[in-house]
Amino acid sequence: MRLSVVVTMGALALPLPAAAFAQSADFSGKWLCNGLVLSGRAAFSFGQICDITQTGAQIAGLCKGPNGGGSLVGVVNGGAVDFTLQLTNTQNPKLSGVLTFHGKISPDGVYRGTALDSNLPGVTGQGAMMKL
Repeated sequence: MRLSVVVTMGALALPLPAAAFAQSADFSGKWLCNGLVLSGRAAFSFGQICDITQTGAQIAGLCKGPNGGGSLVGVVNGGAVDFTLQLTNTQNPKLSGVLTFHGKISPDGVYRGTALDSNLPGVTGQGAMMKL
């Protein structure tokens, strides 16, 4: 009898799976969104601090980085997040465009996934976002 109580208590102390995390995701606050899209000699890297608000499953916010910033809109679905970021590059306006991110939560709480840049059509890169 005592052994079964110990086993049950031990089972309650196990870490929660990533899916349990995802159900309580709150995107309100400041996030670091960064990544890299490579295509031959062309490369687009991004690093933005985004101030995001969440209403239900919808997210929106403003982002700022070293070369400009833009507006972010997206949707949260369980442990996944999808957003687009309309970027304006103040240093080189020809590099302004739309960044698209599709990510899932990792066990460490960082959302990792794919990044697409409208300046490099058809090329998929890597991106991540983490709450600050």
